[in-house]
Amino acid sequence: MIEFLYRLSDAKIFLYLAAGTVIFSLLIIILNKIFTFYTLKYDDNTTTASIASLIGIIYGVLVGLTCLYLLNNQDHALNAAMNEGTAAANIYRESKWLKGPMQHQIQGQLKTYLTNVITVEWPMMGKGKNLETGSDTLINKMADEIITYPIIAKADEIIVTNLLQEINDLFKSRQQRITINNNQLSPEIWVVVFISTILIIAINYAFKVNFSLHVFALSAFAFMASCVLFLLVTLDRPFQGEFIVEPDTLKAVLNSMSDVKDSKPDNITKR
Repeated sequence: MIEFLYRLSDAKIFLYLAAGTVIFSLLIIILNKIFTFYTLKYDDNTTTASIASLIGIIYGVLVGLTCLYLLNNQDHALNAAMNEGTAAANIYRESKWLKGPMQHQIQGQLKTYLTNVITVEWPMMGKGKNLETGSDTLINKMADEIITYPIIAKADEIIVTNLLQEINDLFKSRQQRITINNNQLSPEIWVVVFISTILIIAINYAFKVNFSLHVFALSAFAFMASCVLFLLVTLDRPFQGEFIVEPDTLKAVLNSMSDVKDSKPDNITKR
């Protein structure tokens, strides 16, 4: 519904929302003055103020709950990215205890996974695209490799158990990230927000006040409403826009693996 907004910078999004809301509100009040409605005598300002207050409270609760949900979603997205990086770092650390070619295989697959997530998946999320399953294949391959590792001593059993647990954590963190990336405010919620914004602005036309004061008050109110809409738009998608959740933890793990050679899985498709 608002996909086109994410192709713009945050400054342009704010400018367009603010300018559009304020200009539209002023246009209506000017038409109101020129034609019929402003010439009517609104002597019930007290009643109008009571109605406006009730609508404002409902609007504030609606927007507040929506913002709280989106802030929690942002926090979950950050935690998912950090947990994914932590699990990858633990796999790399635990894999150093493996003997023989198994160590190089696991580390190579892990490095390829990190490279794919950073260079392919993150840009795809930034464009609002669905992710491929190539990284899942790499995680499954690492688990399959670890299961075949020969258990000779008790230490080997501990290493295998820890690695399987970290691989499982890596898979769960990635799935959480994908779920958050696909979890956006539904069109129905946006419709309710837009209708509520229009209603909360429209009720201000019913007041009988000095025209200049009316224009100033309505402009300020429309500007505030545009700020609310901007906040919802920028918080809605944690992996799109300018201020997004970055894969910093994953990049740090990848940088620490500079001496490890990438594996060559067949199922990774880069776009």
